Amino acid sequence: MIFLLLAHALALCAYGLYERQARYLAQVLDARQQWKDGHLEAAAALYQRYATDYPRVTWPVILFKDYPSRARAWYSLGRIQAQQNHTEEALRAFNQSMAAEPGLGQRDYRNLLLELHRYADLKRSAQIRLQQSALDMAAYWDLGASYLMNSEPQAAVQTYRQALTQLPQWQALHTGYRAGGRLSPEEADLRALLSIAYLQSHDATNARTQCQRVSDSPESIEHYDRLCAAYLAHWEGKPAQAIDTLKTYQPPAPEHQWLLDQLKRQLSLPDAPKF
Repeated sequence: MIFLLLAHALALCAYGLYERQARYLAQVLDARQQWKDGHLEAAAALYQRYATDYPRVTWPVILFKDYPSRARAWYSLGRIQAQQNHTEEALRAFNQSMAAEPGLGQRDYRNLLLELHRYADLKRSAQIRLQQSALDMAAYWDLGASYLMNSEPQAAVQTYRQALTQLPQWQALHTGYRAGGRLSPEEADLRALLSIAYLQSHDATNARTQCQRVSDSPESIEHYDRLCAAYLAHWEGKPAQAIDTLKTYQPPAPEHQWLLDQLKRQLSLPDAPKF
């Protein structure tokens, strides 16, 4: 008799848990649709509730396969709040997503900090991550960008050089890449940024060397050298060549956009967007 009562109680609890999780699953699906339809306030509210209530809703076990994670909810909330220009709320949401799932939202977080010119915050975040792991390559990009965009080119040089030192080990662990006379996209980007940092430190010799390394690579990554080549052309008093080099160049990240805008202003090009 006692066994039957316990089994009945467990069945009721399981049903209640299943029903509760089903309601929240429907809530996430509704949030996605609201976001798609442009109803950002409604979508943000739904994601906020889901992420906040997640521990209670999923305890002690998740009964659904592929149930949306709390980290994904925080990440989606951060993206929506960034769309709404609620920057502080977006940064907090990205921090929550990274805490729940390391790396999730990191790029959005760093790009938003750069767009807000909060270089000190990004530098502090990158330094903490590098203390935890010397192979956190994203942290080197973040630290280098924070120095470069804060007019600290010599510090940027040291950061990008250190990143290049650690890159082979990181590639062996994460990408399986083995150098064979060609540059990986990561190395090409780091060397191009290092070239510009050298040039801004008034070291044109090393700037040319690094940019030429990218240009000489047999891999089809010629677009990586366009920005540093344009900077060098301008430095050498060849504005027409610099302008021609920039044609069709698409900056891949905020630091590249910022460098492009700086160069456009120096070249007196019209319609230079303000970062």
